[in-house]
Amino acid sequence: MVALTAVEWNPEPQDQGPFWPGAAERRSPRWSAILIAVAVVILVVGGLIWWLGRDSDDNGAAEGPAESTEEPAEPAEPSEPATAGDGEGDGEGVGDDAGEPSATGTGETTTTTPAPTTTSGPTTTVAATTTTITTVPPANADQYGPPTLSARSTISTVGLDTVTFGMTVAQAQEAAGTVLVPAGPTGSCYHVVPHDAPEGIVFLVHQGTIERVDINSGPITTRSGVGVGSPETMVTDLFGDSIERQVRVDGTVDLVFVPSDPGDRNYRVVFNVSEGEVRAYKSGRLPQVMLDTGCESP
Repeated sequence: MVALTAVEWNPEPQDQGPFWPGAAERRSPRWSAILIAVAVVILVVGGLIWWLGRDSDDNGAAEGPAESTEEPAEPAEPSEPATAGDGEGDGEGVGDDAGEPSATGTGETTTTTPAPTTTSGPTTTVAATTTTITTVPPANADQYGPPTLSARSTISTVGLDTVTFGMTVAQAQEAAGTVLVPAGPTGSCYHVVPHDAPEGIVFLVHQGTIERVDINSGPITTRSGVGVGSPETMVTDLFGDSIERQVRVDGTVDLVFVPSDPGDRNYRVVFNVSEGEVRAYKSGRLPQVMLDTGCESP
């Protein structure tokens, strides 16, 4: 039988080293004060470190936005766009007469300052192109005389006096009693000017026949009395609902007379208006009458 020996439990630590206080010292009030002081010092030092670290973070955060508040460089001012209609256009339009000069052989182009106008009827916007007309006097100017075109000649939907649309050049010269002088190289489409006739008359030849006449200046009027310089209101008052209004890119307006007679459904008279008055007009057959020069593709 093994003998059991009672061992007394001693809660006090054994030898902890020369610096560890004994049991008596640990129970003294002085040791408690030392522990409290050490704890306080640790708390103070830790709080100070935390505070300094927080200030550093705050300063960095404050300095970041300050650097980004620099004013950006002012953007350059955009250049003004070019005004539509300055110079020659490149698209189809209505009214070659809007930019064509007189048919006197001077080759000058009429320029006016457009102003807004108001008329009844539908409105569309079309391009504009100018055409320069120059001629050389013919050698045999009197072969078709006497001339029949005069200041009393008038424009209708089918032609100018005895010169009607659909005539060949030879037939038109016989009817006009004068030579039709080409205003440039001839071909499938070109312009001609009657030699012995009032100024401002230009015929369009397309595929060998007269298809259009342009009046850019001079005394020639329509049968209703509308001519170059007539007020816009005269056109709208005379033709009323038969007028279709088309605004060109150069700011001028084309007033297109659309005949109500079924027999004239392929004909048009186009008055180009600027600053409240007619500055040019034309009459002819579709599609050439509704093109700028009449020779471009419809």
